Amino acid sequence: MTKHPDYWNRIYEDEGRPGWDMAGATPLVRELLDLARPLGLQAGGDLVVPGCGYGHDAAELAAEGFRVTGLDFAPLAIQGATERYGAKVAWHQDDWFTTALGPWDAIFDHTCFVAMDPVRRPDYVKACAAHLRPGGLWMAALFHEVKGPAGPPHAISMPEMRALAEAHFDVLHLAEATASHPRRAGREFLMVARRR
Repeated sequence: MTKHPDYWNRIYEDEGRPGWDMAGATPLVRELLDLARPLGLQAGGDLVVPGCGYGHDAAELAAEGFRVTGLDFAPLAIQGATERYGAKVAWHQDDWFTTALGPWDAIFDHTCFVAMDPVRRPDYVKACAAHLRPGGLWMAALFHEVKGPAGPPHAISMPEMRALAEAHFDVLHLAEATASHPRRAGREFLMVARRR
């Protein structure tokens, strides 16, 4: 299932450009950065993108002046990211739940959390806290509505997300996204949370 790299690798093998790939960075990079900078996010900091896929968001964040690690479970995702963006980002094929990399100042999470089986959500939140330095920020774009067959991705409501995050984080922002890609408009919300 989704907790094995082969599941994700098969999607890259079968589709070449998976359905979630938008061939460029999400417009939410800018929106989340604009929210996080007044809360203490500084250019030059160490930032990780779990589930980075072909690396579009990670490369955009590197262009904004961050030292970025792009992490993905699927070897073909990391291969594709490296081919597209070279050494602009430190690419690693690794498991978010067990990686020894880090800690980081911030997490940029776009579709990784929602790709997890819902039963793994508490462990995912715990991993986010473990991979951040104290006071680090978790920036997340999440779905409150999904289309098509049962996930991934898996939707989550804002109150459910707040309750999960508050086990390890102070939630500083939780609201509808305003700059979503047209394919996702009206279905995404944003969270910025600080690790205690």
